[in-house]
Amino acid sequence: MEGLLIETTQNVTLEYQPASIGERILAYLLDALVVFAWVLGIGLLFGIFSNETLRDTEGFFLLVAVLILPVIFYDLALEILLNGQSVGKKALGIRVVMLDGRQPTLGAYLMRWLFRLVDLTLFSGVVAVITIAVNGKGQRLGDLAAKTTVVKLRPPVSLERVVSVPVVDPTYRVTYPEASLLSDRDATTLRQALNKGLSVGNETLVATAARKAREVTGIRGEGDDVQFLHVLLRDHAYLSLV
Repeated sequence: MEGLLIETTQNVTLEYQPASIGERILAYLLDALVVFAWVLGIGLLFGIFSNETLRDTEGFFLLVAVLILPVIFYDLALEILLNGQSVGKKALGIRVVMLDGRQPTLGAYLMRWLFRLVDLTLFSGVVAVITIAVNGKGQRLGDLAAKTTVVKLRPPVSLERVVSVPVVDPTYRVTYPEASLLSDRDATTLRQALNKGLSVGNETLVATAARKAREVTGIRGEGDDVQFLHVLLRDHAYLSLV
């Protein structure tokens, strides 16, 4: 599946790798295993007292509340509490995000959960698999309605990146030692903002990126924002290798 380009509210385009159908199916099966273990454990626990417990109405409703409600709300509750992940998604390294890269809202989580009845329950997941396969953005019906998708947290690493060893230029001179304060994610965001701004002629976007870079690194002074970002990013790349 090709990378998914997500444009954030700051007009920065980020690339995510949508979770594959296989990963989502495996995450679903792992979650089903967790739910089965819960039902089995509670069933055995109440089985010890079944004759006594199920004779009275309070005991019956207690059993229903403890056994049924966690199963019904399992996905909704965990995705809200674990920032877009269930146990299965966490194990597979995938997560639910909005199409603009933000964390999903409560309404988005609720919409995805409501559509599970159509996507996964009524047709045994066939609708979800078909929708994800033809959509191109890794979305089932619930994702389409909620404007969300499921992405990989760890992008795949190519063999070329693994075996290639970066060469450090011994003659390179660092202009901004403060570039080491940037995280790799900061540098990626700045590079994308710079490229985006230059490609569409958006000087405001470049200026905003330069201002944010100065705030993070504490570098003072004015000057050409494009030149500043180019040098800062080169320094960061060099310092990350030495």
